[in-house]
Amino acid sequence: MLKRLCYILPLSLLLLSCEPDTECRTANNIGVQIVFAIDSLQGDTLPVRVSQIDSISVRGIGNDSLLYDNQKRLSSIFLPLRTDNNLTAYAIQAYDATDTLYIYHDNNVNFISLACGCFVFHTITNVDATHRLIDSLTILNATIENYKQDNLRLYLSTYRL
Repeated sequence: MLKRLCYILPLSLLLLSCEPDTECRTANNIGVQIVFAIDSLQGDTLPVRVSQIDSISVRGIGNDSLLYDNQKRLSSIFLPLRTDNNLTAYAIQAYDATDTLYIYHDNNVNFISLACGCFVFHTITNVDATHRLIDSLTILNATIENYKQDNLRLYLSTYRL
């Protein structure tokens, strides 16, 4: 009986001491949220959010990943940023035009715990693009952490819509 107690007591203490880390359960998909917009047709500078873009495809450059494949009715896209480089590039295709989007960012490694490891948060420093489909870009929120928020506003060329 004492021998069994010697095995059960340390095992039960070990199991009781291992609680799941609540921060491990937070979203770990950290990336940039891009909303599509056009300039208001009344001549002012107020952006109008585009409610639906038809047939958009997004492919990573340098990693050859297809994130969106001919997706319909999108008003925004969510794109991960590279953790091993300060430049992330994507080819965005819609309306028979293809543009390259360049996102320059700082990578900030944040240690969470031994069980969870690290999260890499990002800070956008600059954005650029070719201008076939994309008219211009605006940084809305430069800090990218583990919650979704609108980070970039991508203005579309109105003659392509």
